[in-house]
Amino acid sequence: MKLEEMAGVPVFCPVTQRVIIVSPNPTEVYELLRDLSEGCFDVLVFHHLEQGIRNAQAADLLIFDFTFYREIGDAAAIQTLMKQTGDVPCLLLVNESVLAGLDQGLMNHELLVWPARKGEILYHAQRIIRNQGERSTSLSVLNGSSPTVYKDLWIDRKKMAVYKDGVQIELTKTEYELFIQLLDHEGTVLSREELLSEIWGTTFLGGSNIVDVHIKSLRKKLGDRAVDSLYIATVRGVGYRLAD
Repeated sequence: MKLEEMAGVPVFCPVTQRVIIVSPNPTEVYELLRDLSEGCFDVLVFHHLEQGIRNAQAADLLIFDFTFYREIGDAAAIQTLMKQTGDVPCLLLVNESVLAGLDQGLMNHELLVWPARKGEILYHAQRIIRNQGERSTSLSVLNGSSPTVYKDLWIDRKKMAVYKDGVQIELTKTEYELFIQLLDHEGTVLSREELLSEIWGTTFLGGSNIVDVHIKSLRKKLGDRAVDSLYIATVRGVGYRLAD
């Protein structure tokens, strides 16, 4: 995995996602490639539109450099090719000067005026991928392997670790196991008694309020809240479930 310099301290990327950049002149978007690589993305670069689209299904995001829009060719031909990307989200880089005359079909895609401010490409890449994931499902297992994605959280089951924005959240074993129970039930309501039995076992003599105490601590560490919850929703009089 790549190393990202954060505040001068090397940090391992917990999970990487793949971006394909298609540009007839990659040197013009070097800063884009650099920022994405430093932001824990694996980046592939192709010179030709057809090459990028042919490899689309191997990517989490496709970025097309249309700053050379007038030289690339007819908009209708470009759109026909882009339809072959399937459900892989796309981001188009454009010059501000061509926005007014850009074909409406291309305007319907995500656009970013390039060059952009530092950090802006990371924000848009993360937002587009996250929104695409939430449209299909709020919970997904990557390649059927250990890492699990839930909204903006990464869960590495092999390491029993939860990450947010590339930084590990320090959970206790009990907090982690509570969170995994909720993840594995994918939105099904779990009663306090069910959680108590699964985590503490049938021999535990304490009351079910111990579940509430640990959920409160878990929420605090995740940056969640009891009302309008982002991650863990309370079901009054019953228990808890994953938030929508």
